[in-house]
Amino acid sequence: MKKIDIVSPAGNPEKLKFAVKYGADNVYFGGSEFNLRVQADNFSYDDLKEGVEFCRKNGVTTTFLLNSYLHEEDIKKAGDFIEKIAGLGFDSVMVSDPGMMMLLKDSGISVDFHLSTQMNTLNHLAVKFWMDAGFRRIVLARETTAEEIKMIKKHTGAEIEVFAHGALCIAYSGRCLLSRYLSGRDANSGDCSQPCRWKYSLIEEKRPGNYLDIIEHARGTEILSSKDLALIDRLEEYVDAGVDAFKIEGRMKSLYHCANTRIYKHAVSLAGTPEFDENLPFWLEELDLISHRPYTNDLFNEFGELGFSGVPYIKRASFAGYRFEGADAADEVMVKTFNPIYRDEVLEGIYPIKEKIIDGTYRVVHITDDAGNEIGMARPGTICTIRFDRPVNEDAIFRKRL
Repeated sequence: MKKIDIVSPAGNPEKLKFAVKYGADNVYFGGSEFNLRVQADNFSYDDLKEGVEFCRKNGVTTTFLLNSYLHEEDIKKAGDFIEKIAGLGFDSVMVSDPGMMMLLKDSGISVDFHLSTQMNTLNHLAVKFWMDAGFRRIVLARETTAEEIKMIKKHTGAEIEVFAHGALCIAYSGRCLLSRYLSGRDANSGDCSQPCRWKYSLIEEKRPGNYLDIIEHARGTEILSSKDLALIDRLEEYVDAGVDAFKIEGRMKSLYHCANTRIYKHAVSLAGTPEFDENLPFWLEELDLISHRPYTNDLFNEFGELGFSGVPYIKRASFAGYRFEGADAADEVMVKTFNPIYRDEVLEGIYPIKEKIIDGTYRVVHITDDAGNEIGMARPGTICTIRFDRPVNEDAIFRKRL
């Protein structure tokens, strides 16, 4: 079977390293400007340099994001920014705006160009157009069906990337004006305030102040909000259609979310074998343990059953922390915490999936803070030394079931 890339998000250098360790073939990230997640931590110039070097050392390719849309006043500033980052050695650059593509070409930068899903590419004629313009890989619109992908591949032979997992915009492939209209923050410049996730009430025009009860679940209703995408159970269908890369959304999400790269990496490696169906229950359970909205594999029923149902967040596990340093297995290790960890509680540890799955449970025996004092709880955002009841391997991520 041909090699299929798993393309993983990196909202900051820490997430980048775990994306690589947990199986990414390609990592995508942005700098301080001109990408569609300006609220992410993103990368300083030095971070970018170190990130590219880390990926190259580990045999992982990099995609730098310049996928925001340019207003007239942005052109000079974008050209200056491209000149600044041109020598960093990215393998590819992701672009939405043809004007950005022209600036990149004028700069003489020698990288592959990837077309963003924001260009809403749905058919083989459009793919041919963008290939002729110089794009190496096309990230198709999320609305493209598996059958359409098969026809696009047949007519063009293009290198195709599709989103496999993560949040969906209610607007067509993310081209949304709600944020700018309601909050003044432009989603198409990377500053979305996510008004589709806000809670709304219905009021009748002639009865001001008379709010009508349209609650769909205990926390309210999200009449504009979509489910989250998860193609894991249809992955083989998309592989057969000719997909070259599966992309995971989530630069704004946690390091723990990023680590679930391992699930799609494992699934792709078993596509077309009996082991795929055997491992599917494990993959589905693991993906259910990330904070998410109800999953869909058909783009919020756009091509199937119509109707609205509530989409509250589902949270079955809490990201506790990860082993901070060290390569050798040891029962006493340093842990960077993201949620409280208590003495005597039992955590689950997950690992990159290589020859086999080595996840397991670990009981916290002893916690010491950075001053060497014994404590009963490791606070979030600290680095503590924790002794467990058995050895912990390198790159462990800890979670607790809720």
